[in-house]
Amino acid sequence: MSNMLDYLRWRGDLSLDAVPLSEVDGLILAQLAMPRWEKGLEDSAPLSTLAQRMAGQVVSDGYDPDSDGKLVALTGGSARFGGAVVSDYVQDFDPAAEKQFAAVTLHLSEDMHYVAFRGTDSTIVGWQEDFNMAFSKPVPAQEAARDYLTRIAGKYPGRLWVGGHSKGGNLAMYAATTVEDAVRERLVAVFNFDGPGLSDCMDAAMLYARVAGRLRSFVPQGSIVGMLLAHPDAYAIVKSKSISIFQHDPYSWQVEGPGFVRMPELSGDSRRFEAGFRQWLAAQDEVSRAELVDTLFDVLRATDAQNFGREFWLGLAQNGRAVRKAIKDVGPEKAARVWKMITDLGKLSL
Repeated sequence: MSNMLDYLRWRGDLSLDAVPLSEVDGLILAQLAMPRWEKGLEDSAPLSTLAQRMAGQVVSDGYDPDSDGKLVALTGGSARFGGAVVSDYVQDFDPAAEKQFAAVTLHLSEDMHYVAFRGTDSTIVGWQEDFNMAFSKPVPAQEAARDYLTRIAGKYPGRLWVGGHSKGGNLAMYAATTVEDAVRERLVAVFNFDGPGLSDCMDAAMLYARVAGRLRSFVPQGSIVGMLLAHPDAYAIVKSKSISIFQHDPYSWQVEGPGFVRMPELSGDSRRFEAGFRQWLAAQDEVSRAELVDTLFDVLRATDAQNFGREFWLGLAQNGRAVRKAIKDVGPEKAARVWKMITDLGKLSL
């Protein structure tokens, strides 16, 4: 079984002139939004130079920083991507605005620019923004993504690719479908790797039609995140070596040659989750969705944790009084739904 790191070891000696950009290359470049490029980037620099500067460091705060470090080293050391210039890295974390946004541009040639949007990190703020997508149009990170793509298009002439994994895929789709026509005409491909769809509060079908033929959407066979909201009708199903929600990890996706290993259909669990989530959304009006999400995250913040994972679950166990205080006024029915959502979040973060 091979993943995108193995693909780099195999194909890294071939330039993009020799072999055109593939779907696996699209995921690799999207995942390069995860590193904290400020560790080595002052303005712009070749990826090969940054890989050397960042060698031996923990390069990201993602769920698999070790693999992210290997990705930087392998891309930086390759003929395929080592000469790519990394620029325009931005990171905006604003708890008050419930905003978590980061993006970077990789210049593969003077005429070839890949705009990569970072997916959800482990912060509670990042996850609340994801939930806000169910009722808010648009969320702050989506507006930031559109503005970022507009700025990059105005700064650099040539062809544009846009992509992201997880929430980054959603941001790529939103930015690509809402920029001015002159920018959208320059888009070659829009990659969404297991990212949530656009909210049903928007006319998602109309937005997707704006990038018809250029949207490339991929989900693992047990997808959960990629089934959220109004995802594109056409998507490729990828084989993952992991199980359940852990298939969201892009390093678990299996590669054969220049493409992903395909699966014929989604798993039964994925199909049931999609149906159940859509049924839940349909039963809630926008005000109810917003109220429930706000209550949920009031409860999460009562633990005093800033991130999901061990810190959050210890806080949940140790601050029961604060949690009960946060939830006491919402009524038994909503309290039960909030606790169910907390349980589901646990499945995503453990």
